[in-house]
Amino acid sequence: MGAILANIVATEAVIILAYLVAITIGHDIDRVVIAFLLMLAVSFPLAFYHHSWSLWLGLDHLIESLPKPPAD
Repeated sequence: MGAILANIVATEAVIILAYLVAITIGHDIDRVVIAFLLMLAVSFPLAFYHHSWSLWLGLDHLIESLPKPPAD
């Protein structure tokens, strides 16, 4: 679940960043910008999935370290 959450948050951040860049460049929000944002919203999560999984595993490892093996 955490990897999915990381993927969703990263996707939303990229879409908002692309939207803000489009506004600052001076484009009106027209069909081309909306189509680009839609294409980005569909393709980015697919491309970022493995990275979000690695990010989540790294964060999980930092928060909850691996269990220690039993002492012999």
